[in-house]
Amino acid sequence: MAFGNCLDSPAVERALAEVEGLNDPLAVASRLRASLPTPLARAAAGLHDLRGRAQGSALDQELRFLTSKGLQQATAGAVAAYRALRIFESSPDSLIWDGTAGIGADSLALLRRGLRVVTSDLDAQTLACAASNLAHLGAANWIVRADAAMPPCKADIVVLDPDRRPSGAREGNPELWSPAMSTCLDLARGSKGACIKLPPGMDPAQLGGLGGAPHGLQWISLGGQLRELALWTGCLVGDLAGQREALVLGPDGPRGTLRGEPEELQPLEPGQLKAIGWLAEPDPAVIRAGLVGPLAREQGMRPVGPRLAYLGGDQRPSSPMLRSWRVLETSALDPKRVRAMLRRHDVGPLTVKKRGHPDDAQTLARRFKGPGEKHGLLAVARLEKGHAALLLEGPEGA
Repeated sequence: MAFGNCLDSPAVERALAEVEGLNDPLAVASRLRASLPTPLARAAAGLHDLRGRAQGSALDQELRFLTSKGLQQATAGAVAAYRALRIFESSPDSLIWDGTAGIGADSLALLRRGLRVVTSDLDAQTLACAASNLAHLGAANWIVRADAAMPPCKADIVVLDPDRRPSGAREGNPELWSPAMSTCLDLARGSKGACIKLPPGMDPAQLGGLGGAPHGLQWISLGGQLRELALWTGCLVGDLAGQREALVLGPDGPRGTLRGEPEELQPLEPGQLKAIGWLAEPDPAVIRAGLVGPLAREQGMRPVGPRLAYLGGDQRPSSPMLRSWRVLETSALDPKRVRAMLRRHDVGPLTVKKRGHPDDAQTLARRFKGPGEKHGLLAVARLEKGHAALLLEGPEGA
């Protein structure tokens, strides 16, 4: 039993194994009470529920001891693995401090790389879960309960994920995070290198100054979902210094990267829009990094509308940072014109993708349903004046 984790025992694991796959909370509670004392059975039922919620998620499935907050905030397995590899390649002999470890997702990935890691967290229950999750590795790992604002060691590399819900509700002011953003930056400046995990929607202007220290910003997506904004500093920056990067990860590692500075391209003229053969949508990491313009230029495409993350062009784009569809026909977003377009293609029910329209996709799908038999895919895009409807060739639900 490590760090007071009462659930880390063979008896509890045997009891949980007997209810694995059961989804009825009453049946689970009854079965667990039959083999465990009531307080322990109650705690085990909570862990059973959390494990069920973690199944099929991006969380590393070796993280078996969970808390509700820890599960919500834990780094996705592929993202943690990428971060650990980057740190290993830059500083293989360094001592790493995972100062806001949570249930241990980043520490687990770092230890798998053979790195020396100090794992700490302020919350005793969360740290107990991390200790249990990491115990089987038998690697160079020290686990300490500590406030990240008061480092328990002098580490070469610092990894931080400030708590953005210190009081339960999401806090928009970085100085009210735990630790505060200014504290995180002080810790980064005092180390050889650091990685600070930030919300992907954060405005980089909120970071303040880094005292001239080299740093780079990296927006990371996984499976089409934006996961985080990573601030890299010091020796971990490499050739990312002073740049923005969008990184698209797959389960096995990077699928595409794009670096640059925000650039706004002129949108297509109405006549050009009607003639495009392909519509493309950038990965959310590209959008948040402000790199839609550079990606469009690279691929020979232009925005469909002003400041809109739909791109149009004559050729199918080759970038893994874009999803693309062949355009069958384009019309103004007028009910009569749209239905006439759908009739020409024998389209009835619709799946709608949209950007820049106030109504939700389901409402638009009902409003513009065509008279035909086929299921169609319709993209609705805001233009400088009005909206366009683009009938796409693609799978239902794309």
